[in-house]
Amino acid sequence: MVIKMRHDKKEKLDILLKYLPPIFASLAEKDTDSLCEIRLRADKPAVIVYSDRMDFITKTGRLTGFYSNDLFIPTRPETEEIFVRLCGYSVHSLTDNIADGFITLDGGIRIGVYGTAVVRDGRITSVRNVEGLNIRIPAEYRGCALPIYNRLFHGRTSNTIICGAPMSGKTTVLRDLCRLISDEEHKKIVVIDERCEMSGYDLGINTDILKNYPKAQGISIAVRTLSPDVIICDEIGSLNEAEELCTLVNCGVKFIVTMHCSELYELRRRPQFNLLSEAGAAEACVFLSEKDFSVKKILMNRN
Repeated sequence: MVIKMRHDKKEKLDILLKYLPPIFASLAEKDTDSLCEIRLRADKPAVIVYSDRMDFITKTGRLTGFYSNDLFIPTRPETEEIFVRLCGYSVHSLTDNIADGFITLDGGIRIGVYGTAVVRDGRITSVRNVEGLNIRIPAEYRGCALPIYNRLFHGRTSNTIICGAPMSGKTTVLRDLCRLISDEEHKKIVVIDERCEMSGYDLGINTDILKNYPKAQGISIAVRTLSPDVIICDEIGSLNEAEELCTLVNCGVKFIVTMHCSELYELRRRPQFNLLSEAGAAEACVFLSEKDFSVKKILMNRN
């Protein structure tokens, strides 16, 4: 299998560096291909996460694996200022996303956000006193989904759940699989891109993208208005979303989704999976290993 990385991490980093303090500019001169995350925590050293290691960054922009008094430690006001810049100085316009724990920059750069939750009627409505930011650097790896495509989608289509631990490459594989099915199988695909992590990449010439749509509503709208062959969603996390997927069983529409879990016993504990399984909607489950986008196993529902 040939996996070709499009060298767009440098492009994503260039977008991101516009919002970060100047010391982070040195990251553009380092190993950008293996850069995964930049983690900022108020009053704690900034951490740069690579695929094979974690480094700190000093006040002069030098990377080091050792703790010292020379490390860059953002204060709470500095962390808040970085957050406001990442929001384009329009925090109020992103309130719903922030309440869900993230914001997204152009190019599918997702930033996890946490602080003090403001809760009304049992629901988080906003976050104040932001204390931490987890900036994930996405990339496109063409060909990483070929084993899944060849097994499950070449000449046919299966309702598929792609499973893996955090940072195992589920979204990256999902993007590549979308492109392959769209271009090679000439299927009409609708992507429900609630967090805007899928768009900004080549998802195929026959793919429609619904940005910022809540997944359950997006699925319903796609079926009623866009006549898809396949609906693709990242991170199915609620029973409402799973229920909407169940409605596709008798509509002639297939789905491909991801779920957070690394083993079958974990998947069986997910009520969303149990709902899909009981409805006969889960035809294949793909489990990814923790690195290199490799497939650990593919399980088929023989019923």
